[in-house]
Amino acid sequence: MRLRVTPFGEPLTGHSAPVAGVALHPGGELIATSDDTGLIRYSTGVEMSGSPYTMTLAFHPDGHLLASGGDDGVVRLWDLSGVPAGELKGHDDLVTAVGFHPDGHLLASAGWDHTVRLWDPVTRMPVGDPLTGHTGRVVELAFHPAGHLLATAAKDGTVRLWDAGTGQPVGDPVPGEGVAFLAGRLVIVGADRLARVGDEVITPEPVSGLAARGAVLAAVNWDDSISLYDLGAAPLARVTGHTGAVQAVALGRSLLVAVDDRGEVRRWRIEGLPDDEPADRVARLRRSLVTLQHTHAVARRVRDDLHRRLEERDDLVRRLSARVDELETRMTSAVVARRLTGHDAPVHGVAFHPRGHLLATADRAVRLWDPVTRDPIGDPLPGGPVVAFHPGGHLLAASCADHTVRLWDPDTRRSFGEPLIGHIGPVTSVAFHPSGDVIATAGADGTVREWDTVMGRQLSQQPGDSVVFAGDDLVVGASAACGHLVATALPGGAVRLENRRTGASRELTGHTAGVRAVAFDAAGELLATGGDDRTVRIWDTASGAELACRTGHTSAVNGAAFHPDGHLLATTSDDCTTRLWPTRLGGHAGPAEWAGA
Repeated sequence: MRLRVTPFGEPLTGHSAPVAGVALHPGGELIATSDDTGLIRYSTGVEMSGSPYTMTLAFHPDGHLLASGGDDGVVRLWDLSGVPAGELKGHDDLVTAVGFHPDGHLLASAGWDHTVRLWDPVTRMPVGDPLTGHTGRVVELAFHPAGHLLATAAKDGTVRLWDAGTGQPVGDPVPGEGVAFLAGRLVIVGADRLARVGDEVITPEPVSGLAARGAVLAAVNWDDSISLYDLGAAPLARVTGHTGAVQAVALGRSLLVAVDDRGEVRRWRIEGLPDDEPADRVARLRRSLVTLQHTHAVARRVRDDLHRRLEERDDLVRRLSARVDELETRMTSAVVARRLTGHDAPVHGVAFHPRGHLLATADRAVRLWDPVTRDPIGDPLPGGPVVAFHPGGHLLAASCADHTVRLWDPDTRRSFGEPLIGHIGPVTSVAFHPSGDVIATAGADGTVREWDTVMGRQLSQQPGDSVVFAGDDLVVGASAACGHLVATALPGGAVRLENRRTGASRELTGHTAGVRAVAFDAAGELLATGGDDRTVRIWDTASGAELACRTGHTSAVNGAAFHPDGHLLATTSDDCTTRLWPTRLGGHAGPAEWAGA
């Protein structure tokens, strides 16, 4: 083989520090170089900032990626425009060598942590476990041109071969300090720094670095000249020109590039290399085929992983839903949810403040509570056992033992205006008009009276023993109302639910004794009832279905009230307690619009 090697152009500039890494693009004359500051530079002028002391570079066989390694142990990937394309993290120390498999589906890296790692350049994920066995810093690696073997050399004075497919060692380690493949044969640099193939010496003088392409080997001599050899061991060419110590060399189809510790990048044109274009075409086709197969395999793995994750998500949703149902069942069917104690007589009246921060209960006195902490607030107020909050929340109405109704400011705990005097028997129900301007009262004397809330004067009187407001309408004889819905307790334990908008009605049955307590939630979707059978039942007003039956009170249930946001139900009882029950029972049918029973 006769070669002609001539300098090509002026040295490339741009580096101001020793250049340690060099790589030639497989498709032409694009050169990548790196220096001790971490600067990576393409010969087109594109610059990137890599690891500190970036000392090794390698192009992907199809040329779309550049891999770099350096002091921080990270292998970085770059595209041809200099944009970062990924970081491969796993090494614990400086990365000294990187190289792509001939078909591009693997990237190998080696470093001072004594390991060799394989990566998938598509997914950027490790392939298998690290290759271990070297006991010193791994400094060089090379793939066999056929791709089935990976050779590594380390400062422990050994060269090891690995199966590139399985990552398993091939044979025993052999002495050596450097490695390359020349025409498919393993070249080892011995302790004497001579390069050998088997027992045959290829370089007659010591070398500090190697680069191989096909059947040609480029060797850096100790005098910083570069010699080219083939398997015949005869020098094919020798070039000089560097004024500094040559750090690395790269050999292309028609170009030789070397870099030194003064930041110089020099090029030589090579003529006379064997024409391996047909072989290159076959190799490129093979690489493309393998890449397509690999990409297909990766896509299948990603698809399978996605399906697995979706199944895991669905299973998690099912398990969480089951757990939520279990917890909700436990919560809603608990014997005692939250218990307020302190009354010394049967508790009848119960009402939530419109903002929900206060709960009023009444026996022979009115007590205020914090429904979150369950702590009493202040001293009891005179009055009871009937209570109701003004829609604006600034007044609390309470019946009194002298058959009057008094208004209190719940914040200052001072009475407001004069008592409402007129009933000649105990007051049995109190209700504010939605506007708050009128308050209606009913008593055991069989009368229902309306009063001016501000002035305290009586506006009207009619027969009845209970009273509620359904919207703006005063409804006598009913137990509770919400908008167009009215509920009335019937003898024997049934409750009649009327839709005043449609005129329809239905009976809710389930209680085994008389019903004393009836209350709607703010939206009119739920109805709570309680009575002499000591149970509390919650109904769906749209369907009439019983949603829950709560037990826990040990005596008759006298009163019920929903928190304004509907998440709590308060009930009072002859057992001298108030209980708070959770009401999150799942979906409801919405506001009641049923047309008939």
